[in-house]
Amino acid sequence: MANESVDDSIFKILIATDNHLGYGETKPNIAHDSFRAFEEILQLAVKNEVDMVLLGGDLFHESQPSSYSLQRCTELLKRYCLGDRPVAIEFLSDQSEHFGHLKNPIVNYEDPDLNICLPIFSIHGNHDSPGGSELISALDILSSAGLINYFGRWNDLSKIEIKPILLRKGDTKIAIYGLSHIPDQRLVRLFQEKKVKMPRVDDDDDWFNILVLHQNRANRGIKNFIPYDIIPEFINLVIWGHEHDCNIEPKQCTQNGPYISQPGSSVATSLSEGESGEKHVGLLKVYKDTFKIIALPLKSVRPFIFDDIVLCKPGTDEYDLDAPKEQAINDVKAKVEEMMQKATIKQEDNNTPFKPLIRLSVKYYTEPQIFNGIRLGHQYEDRVANPGDMFKFSNYTPKERRKKTDGVYPVGDTEFTDIDDWATSVEDVVEKYFENYERSTKMKVLSVKLMTKAVSRFVELRDYGSLSVAFGTQTKKTVQLLEDKNADCDDVDTVLDLIKQERIRDEDKEVIELAKEFEKDRTAPTPIDEDEIHISDDDDDVEVLGASVTKPARGRGSRGGKTATKAPRKPRGRGTKTK
Repeated sequence: MANESVDDSIFKILIATDNHLGYGETKPNIAHDSFRAFEEILQLAVKNEVDMVLLGGDLFHESQPSSYSLQRCTELLKRYCLGDRPVAIEFLSDQSEHFGHLKNPIVNYEDPDLNICLPIFSIHGNHDSPGGSELISALDILSSAGLINYFGRWNDLSKIEIKPILLRKGDTKIAIYGLSHIPDQRLVRLFQEKKVKMPRVDDDDDWFNILVLHQNRANRGIKNFIPYDIIPEFINLVIWGHEHDCNIEPKQCTQNGPYISQPGSSVATSLSEGESGEKHVGLLKVYKDTFKIIALPLKSVRPFIFDDIVLCKPGTDEYDLDAPKEQAINDVKAKVEEMMQKATIKQEDNNTPFKPLIRLSVKYYTEPQIFNGIRLGHQYEDRVANPGDMFKFSNYTPKERRKKTDGVYPVGDTEFTDIDDWATSVEDVVEKYFENYERSTKMKVLSVKLMTKAVSRFVELRDYGSLSVAFGTQTKKTVQLLEDKNADCDDVDTVLDLIKQERIRDEDKEVIELAKEFEKDRTAPTPIDEDEIHISDDDDDVEVLGASVTKPARGRGSRGGKTATKAPRKPRGRGTKTK
């Protein structure tokens, strides 16, 4: 009887993040990968008889997912979330505080018109954030249909008060603080200005506190990540979304700080090394103030093998001076066969017959060693899923690392010898570049922050109209302000400086207004050639000689994972990890 009482008080929560439904749906070889992985996650939830599923953002890959993506997601949620199995958790907090954006502000499993057997709670990420004049996201649609419980969204970014969702099962009570994606620099500033509040539950010692968020974890530049020390110490466990490499084992990264679990993505959205690791979701079990996370491997994920090769060095006995290109091709072919053997082992272990993703980083010494990577890749088109994007090339030279002093990144006379040197903080470089008052390039009409936001949308969301919208909106507003101030020709520069200062004070408001303009004028994506499977959106090197130029290392697969384990946390009566 005692064991039954304990079992009745154990919360079982399946945790997952970054499902990116719809990723690659126009590319035949990988079109169904994201949906297949998401269905396996739901199957694991049902198999383990969890009380709920907790998602950490980026359920969809696009802010405006296609009809097909929305239909497939809805179909899966109806198949696995509707049923007669009773839900054993009680919702104790004011539901209107969390679901007030719905006409029927109620948690879905308590809705008398629905028959929910598997509740799903989700925040949004940077890919599926709200947009348009009414700030609607795809999660709002699923929430209105009663298929998920969408929480942790914020329309007012001048101040944030994160009130927890309070749940109880038997003798165990948990408080879940949801923080949907907010641009990191803005969120850090809000924390510094003490405009982010997380009120503790009155009888806090009886509650297990969970924070789920979707932000940069790895240091990606000045204030462009969330440092661990700004997370309140009363939080017992953080579920960290946005970072794609899997580090699901809970770790304390600061003394007396919370445990952090990073489930990672369920589908590879870039051909970076971090994405090649094994994919997992977590089975979180909480009993009173103790918890443990069991890693559940995803078996349906397409095998992905990442490796690198350094070609022969000129001047050595191995280097073929007469045919360096042919030698390079032969060496690369041999390496690819090794990688294919590893992929075969993964396929057999997971019983997955899918063509693998292969990514080989080729480091060369001299240009005569470079060959056409796309042409060689198509020799493997019957064996791999990405024949047109198998190889990336970079010059194998010692890196001249930049010196960083007090967070100041030198610009101008700095010579970057490798993209890795600057890509992780490119926004900071741009901001420093235009903030330099001695430069003639200092912008008076356009806002650096707004233009950076437009470029980010252009690159990350394929919003090809974002730059023209940002430019047009700001120039139109500036002209209107000049007219309002009756500026003479001789005074234009002075008035522009005054207008600039006024707009800087209202910059956050302008960012929100610009986001609405983006959604109203969003341009449809350019059709993709279905014969080319090019999924290296987030790779970190530059392709040469036939391989397309890819953008700098912003891939989520290269994020996170490098966590420092410090002294163990002292018992505080809350959140003790069970072994």
